[in-house]
Amino acid sequence: MLLILAYFYRYVSPAYHNGSDFKYNRTRQFKSPSSQKASAMAPEIEIREVTTRKDLKTFIHLPARIYKGVPQWVPPFYDEEKKYYDPKKNPAFATADAKIFLAFKDGEAVGRIMGIISHKMNQRWKTKNARFCLFESPDELEVANGLFDAVIGWVKAEGMETLTGPHGFSDQDPEGMLVEGFEHRATIASYYNLPYLPQLVQRCGFQKDYDYRVFWIRIPDEPPQVYLKIKERLERRGFVLVEFKTKKELKPHLDNFVVIINDTFEHVYGYAYMTPEEGRALIDSYLPILDPHFMKYIYKIPKEEVGRPIDPKTDEVVGFIVGMPDITEGIQKAKGKVLPFGIFKILKARNTTKQLDLFYAGVREKYRNLGLTTMFAVGLIADAKEKRLEYIDAHQELEFNEKVHEEWGRFEHREYKRPRIFVKELVPGGLKRYQENTEEVILRHKVADAE
Repeated sequence: MLLILAYFYRYVSPAYHNGSDFKYNRTRQFKSPSSQKASAMAPEIEIREVTTRKDLKTFIHLPARIYKGVPQWVPPFYDEEKKYYDPKKNPAFATADAKIFLAFKDGEAVGRIMGIISHKMNQRWKTKNARFCLFESPDELEVANGLFDAVIGWVKAEGMETLTGPHGFSDQDPEGMLVEGFEHRATIASYYNLPYLPQLVQRCGFQKDYDYRVFWIRIPDEPPQVYLKIKERLERRGFVLVEFKTKKELKPHLDNFVVIINDTFEHVYGYAYMTPEEGRALIDSYLPILDPHFMKYIYKIPKEEVGRPIDPKTDEVVGFIVGMPDITEGIQKAKGKVLPFGIFKILKARNTTKQLDLFYAGVREKYRNLGLTTMFAVGLIADAKEKRLEYIDAHQELEFNEKVHEEWGRFEHREYKRPRIFVKELVPGGLKRYQENTEEVILRHKVADAE
């Protein structure tokens, strides 16, 4: 079961690379070709690279103005948001370059975008692909084109052949632009966007690369009987489901999170090997609000030793799952500020929600197809009912991940959101080379045509 989570830390490099398609002046401002040709009477569109604290603050808080009054939008944790622009606090910079841009119309910020070149990702998949994320624009082609032109000018000068997104440095970041399910609130690990935005991206020359599917699942009163039988059989073979009631119990096992996630997602496109530093940053960012009941591990021990306590330092970890009661209502009420009092609103939401959000789940390759995910399901169902949770947001699953989709068939479920990744060719032949180099991990023969 591969369920993907994003984490809060992303990185932006303040270094400047001038793109050949733009005019550059001493204030590091760009004007796209389309804006240069605009009528003198038309509003002036200025695309500016973010290099000052003032502009960075504008960049971070712009969505709050765009989505004011939109109940489905959830603000970020603003304290954490600041950290991922700080090279001293975000380890992602070690293997990637990034730039951020703001669009101004008559002097007022109206749009934004982030461009990324992940050297680690390109080396892993033998691509020359750049990424975009954090894209916001009014429904105005000139603004959107200006933002994309700024990113494209930079990444083409760096030798990139395609641009995909929205996604960040890796699958640990939120990714995908909503194309279905606009009526539903975002989860903590995803973005929300208005319906016009994906249409605007297409008007800027992008096409569908692939989609994610998000399922709503009713939590049953009892796990399926077949799950209980499989769990008993696996336990006799030495597989042990380790569950936690407190963070103190959980902490000795946290280092195994990085071990198992790297093994589990190694061959999933978009995943980048997580260093111990990145893993610790991820864990530390979530630990204050984590409910230990919904983080579980499976270990393998000799079957003759079944019944003894697990030693996380010496016993083999083979699988894990991470979930959390939905806290987005609390984040909204806290307006993205944890301190000094926002944490109480967030914890209240965690304790009163009816929704369980699944983030990560995985089993090591050599132990797959044994039914180990049924052990997680049995534990999660029991804890969910104890916490009076009624349904699950299964988070984003690649549209061609048929194994996971089939698993939900055992429960009452429906697809209720669909985020999309877009792609644009930057140089002749670039799209074909990108597709050829990723065809083993992006199963395009199973990707549905865009509507």
